[in-house]
Amino acid sequence: MSKESIRASIEVKKAEIARIRTKIAQLRSRKSETSARYSARIKNASTSGTKASLRSEKASAIGYIEGNIRSEMSRIASLQRDIVSLRSQLKYAK
Repeated sequence: MSKESIRASIEVKKAEIARIRTKIAQLRSRKSETSARYSARIKNASTSGTKASLRSEKASAIGYIEGNIRSEMSRIASLQRDIVSLRSQLKYAK
C-alpha cells in the first residue's frame, strides 16, 4: 500500500470512531431517559407485584442498552488497534 492510501485508511477509521462515539452518547442518553421513565412508572405503581415486574423490565431494558454500549466500545478498541497497525505500516511504506 502507498503512504497516501494508508493515510486515507487511517482517516476513514478515525471518522468511524467519531461516529461510534456519537452513537454511544445517544445510547447513554437513551439509557438515562429509559431509567427515568421506568422509575416514574415504578413510583406510581399501585401494587407490589406491578412494581416488581416493572423493576425487572427496567433491569432488562437497561442491560440491553448497556450491552449495546459495550459492543460499540469494543468496536472502537478494534478500530484503534487497526490504526496502530496502519501507522506501523506507514513507517515502512514507500
